[in-house]
Amino acid sequence: MGDLVVEKVVTPGAAEPPGATWSNCLVIGDEIVVSGQHARGPDGAPIGGDDLYLQARASLAKIADLLAAAGGGLHNVYKLVIYVTDADNKAAVNRARAEVFGPVFPCSTLVGVGGFAFPGLLIEIDAFANRRVDLRLA
Repeated sequence: MGDLVVEKVVTPGAAEPPGATWSNCLVIGDEIVVSGQHARGPDGAPIGGDDLYLQARASLAKIADLLAAAGGGLHNVYKLVIYVTDADNKAAVNRARAEVFGPVFPCSTLVGVGGFAFPGLLIEIDAFANRRVDLRLA
């Protein structure tokens, strides 16, 4: 049986903390799976402070960095799952999403949550991509 090779992707732009019990990014064949990325900076403070738009941009930048390290790009993303602490402020998320995707956007789910593992975070984004998918051609 043809087992798929699994590759763990690491990059300084979206480094896992010491002792992490998860992988930020795995490549399975042409599939790229990115664990929830957030705006926590190297100093532990959220990049963008309490601005959801800036935190969304920082989260998407980490996703872009991981995708590039995996041999892909944002154009390969076909699905996002976005978790926010304030779903009423979805316009900020939509603005950030529109700046990095389009004119054909990935499928997406937006979920309101009570909070995240680190204080001050307002958003976390899972991304699913495939190197054989190019939304620029859709």
